[in-house]
Amino acid sequence: MTTALAEAIAQVDDPEVVEQLLEVKTVDKISHQHVTETDQPSLTTLYERYLSRRQNRSPSTRAQYRRTIPHFIDFAESHGVTISVEITIELVDKYVDELRAEYDADATILTYTKNVRGWLRWLAKREHCDEVVCRILDKNELGLTPKARDVALPESAAKIIIQKLRQQRRGSAMHALIELLWNCGPRIGGIYSLDTCDFDPDENIIRLRHRPETGTRLKNGRENDSTPGDGERNVEINDCVADALQLYIKNERPEITDKYGREPLFATTHGRAVRSTLRRWVYEATSCRWATEVMNKSTCDGNCDPDSSVCPYSYYPHAIRRGAIVNHLSGGLRLDLASQRFNVSPRTLRKHYDPRTKEKRRKDRSEAVRCAWPDW
Repeated sequence: MTTALAEAIAQVDDPEVVEQLLEVKTVDKISHQHVTETDQPSLTTLYERYLSRRQNRSPSTRAQYRRTIPHFIDFAESHGVTISVEITIELVDKYVDELRAEYDADATILTYTKNVRGWLRWLAKREHCDEVVCRILDKNELGLTPKARDVALPESAAKIIIQKLRQQRRGSAMHALIELLWNCGPRIGGIYSLDTCDFDPDENIIRLRHRPETGTRLKNGRENDSTPGDGERNVEINDCVADALQLYIKNERPEITDKYGREPLFATTHGRAVRSTLRRWVYEATSCRWATEVMNKSTCDGNCDPDSSVCPYSYYPHAIRRGAIVNHLSGGLRLDLASQRFNVSPRTLRKHYDPRTKEKRRKDRSEAVRCAWPDW
């Protein structure tokens, strides 16, 4: 009740008039609520607006948006929710239950919830929905454990894997790929984009280039275009990586070009090795068959078939990238130089890629600090 209405009622002695005043106020309130709700944009309108604000995202990212967010909108509308303010924790919980009933793989469920969470967070910033609904879609809150491991690949495990590949699959595509991922740490899209001409064996350099006009993109594009940043860079690789790539190109890589006439670095007899093929090579290379007996027992019973499915011991390609970044940081590479090498902002490196404690970070930078001190 407003102050003006209270003062008006206080001056009226007739109970019937007071009742009439209150009824008029109630009708006005209901009408206002009705107008407010009908003025709210639909879920589909908000989704289309969200998509339009992300024109600079890669085609694969936008395709994920189109596949996942409308799925949630359809679910919401089937439960009578047509505007964003009606999205509740209960509705989101029911949506997660439906995803679990529909999909067996946690990785698939994670893809849907991650994209829906991003959209809901965007809505919450614009006060279209309560911020709490996006928090409950956090991976840890949902208890999701994707089959392959996305934690950083430890240096000890990487050493075992790479040494066995050098002994048993030397010069293979799988060997060259793992060597490159561990030393260079590119994203899987960066690997996919490489041509043979991007490898310079004389200088031990890999050149990452954004070429959307001929079918390959880097996550952050190139400088001075409509993409979020500049993902193009020349990355130094060590001798072991260069040797593995040269052996692979000489002995195993098929002589083939893609439909644009380019010569992909990683190729099959059908053309450029697609992302799913690259991931499968990573899953196989990091599976239990390359692990020590002690490491194997804790994660896999040995009955898996890494050639046709994901072994529980396997790592995602991003886990190798994460491990490579951590390994470089722990080895003393400055944060600003790591940012340039791996195409990640210093802030993101600190938040997501650097699990070192404050004391470990102090020890890692101590030598550089001492070298900076004057002698006197």
